[in-house]
Amino acid sequence: MKIALLEASHWHVPLYLDPLEASGIEVVAVSDAEHVKGQAIAARFGSRLYASSHELLDREEVDFAFVFGRHSEMPALAEAVIARKIPFALEKPCGISMAQVTGLRKLAEQAKVYCAVPFIFRSSDLLAALEGAEGRIPSDFNTMSVRFIVGAPERYEAAGAGWALDPQFSGGGSTINVATHFIDLFRLLTGKRIARVSAIMNARTHRRAVEDYSLLTMQTEDGVTGVVETGYGYPSTPDEQREFSFTFSSNRMYAKSGPDRIEIRHRNDPAAGTRSLRLRLETDVYYPLFVKRVLAECRSGASPVASLRDAEAMMQVMDAAYASARQGGAPQTLGPIA
Repeated sequence: MKIALLEASHWHVPLYLDPLEASGIEVVAVSDAEHVKGQAIAARFGSRLYASSHELLDREEVDFAFVFGRHSEMPALAEAVIARKIPFALEKPCGISMAQVTGLRKLAEQAKVYCAVPFIFRSSDLLAALEGAEGRIPSDFNTMSVRFIVGAPERYEAAGAGWALDPQFSGGGSTINVATHFIDLFRLLTGKRIARVSAIMNARTHRRAVEDYSLLTMQTEDGVTGVVETGYGYPSTPDEQREFSFTFSSNRMYAKSGPDRIEIRHRNDPAAGTRSLRLRLETDVYYPLFVKRVLAECRSGASPVASLRDAEAMMQVMDAAYASARQGGAPQTLGPIA
């Protein structure tokens, strides 16, 4: 299977590489307009290196593409891949507005081109534990609360992706960069459309152009509530990169995070006490699983683990969150997606 990596200087790219060394996979071409990581990655795989993704697509015949790049440039890159009917995975958030992602979704559906989006919690120990406790997903959740605080924004500059701190290219800060995963997880757990959104954001910690703190609330039409708190405020070190804590409450159980674990209490048998299960809460480990899964799906003709329709629904919430924050946290009402 011939693979291309488009815009290889994105900070997530290193998490994708190990499974691409498997038998039967050949990374034939790499593009890198940022001129940061592409040369080393191309050398690792013995691939041809291009300064332009469009030149790569014009010159190479590939079976699958992993598409990265600046958020603002993702739609144009994805359109070029779709036009050539190449199956691909597109790094989230897939653009900087819902309208852009809607356009991509329609193009991909018309062309019947496979596209997967790395909402990695769909392949996580956390989802498996919740599904085991509930017996099914989606289920009767009442509340979800997640706190995910990552390192300082300087880490993007150190990774050669300083554009992530310019809202013209990134679309924003921790909300569009991190909360994406948990908007999708809330939709997945509840199986319900998000009807109302509010958010407050600030940049008080680092005083950059993008927000470094965000508190986002979501409600379904019947009142199920999700709260997602994200930020760039954690004093990270290589051995401890972020704070990740959570609670989930349903008609059946109450679950909360512990150190590298989930703790679950069942409502119909509280005397049984707390059941504790170890989890991999270091989220980087799920990207290699995503790579293996999407390549297997592509070979078999299966539907993607998460699609552009899922990204479109996530971006509807994202647009509403930023609109709410600009209005001081005023609630936004969401309509059905056509």
